[in-house]
Parts: sequence; C-alpha cells; structure tokens
Amino acid sequence: MESTRYRIVVKGRFSERLGSAFRDLRLERRPGETLLSGASGQKQLDSVLARLDDLGIEPVAVEADD
Repeated sequence: MESTRYRIVVKGRFSERLGSAFRDLRLERRPGETLLSGASGQKQLDSVLARLDDLGIEPVAVEADD
C-alpha cells in the first residue's frame, strides 16, 4: 500500500522554536508563509493538522504531493 505525501502551507514564518514542534516534517520558510512537507498517510496528516489547530495556526492550503 502506497502512502500519500502532503504539503501544508501556513501563513507566516515559523520561528525555530515553533518549527521544533514539527521535527518530523521538512520546513521551508518563504516570504510570508511556511511550507510543511513530508506527512505521509491520512493518519499522519490528521495528526499534523490537529497539532496546528492546537497551536491556533490555520492552514492556507493542504495539497497531496503526486
């Protein structure tokens, strides 16, 4: 069974401290946003989205990486 990898875009740039809450993901800081990538499978995606929600961070986009 092949798992799907996801990209999650959030508004704003994560600090090093905030980024450490997502060590299992690759963080790419861009002007005005941060891209999180590497969550694979629905269960892991749900976990990352729940962590973002706990921190009060709303994703701008969630995309499957084909």
